[in-house]
Amino acid sequence: MEHATVRLYLFLLVAGIVAIAGVLVGLWWAPFVVGLALGIVVRRGRIGVPIGAAIGLLAWLAPLAIAHESHGLGLTATSLAAIMGFDHQPAVPLALTLLLGTLLGLTGAWLGASSRGVVTSVRSGT
Repeated sequence: MEHATVRLYLFLLVAGIVAIAGVLVGLWWAPFVVGLALGIVVRRGRIGVPIGAAIGLLAWLAPLAIAHESHGLGLTATSLAAIMGFDHQPAVPLALTLLLGTLLGLTGAWLGASSRGVVTSVRSGT
């Protein structure tokens, strides 16, 4: 493998760990910041944006899985679903939570990639 490819994979691994750690310590917006950095570093937006979305999903999935394993989320999710008007459908608030994490990573990566494109076009004079 090329040295640049190994560095990219290492960056993606560190980005995922930072996003998960951030959410675990209460920084719910960490996937956005990680996605922003990812969008700036990865040169192709078609690759960086979906990876940012995946990191956002994993960053919110890991704490939910840990909370479910230690405390169980059934009663909480059922209560929240009832408050939202979805009686006896605890999957709805869980799915919306994971969607939020995914969108945080996606929008951060998109903003980073588009900002990099603007800076590049300004530098080139187009």
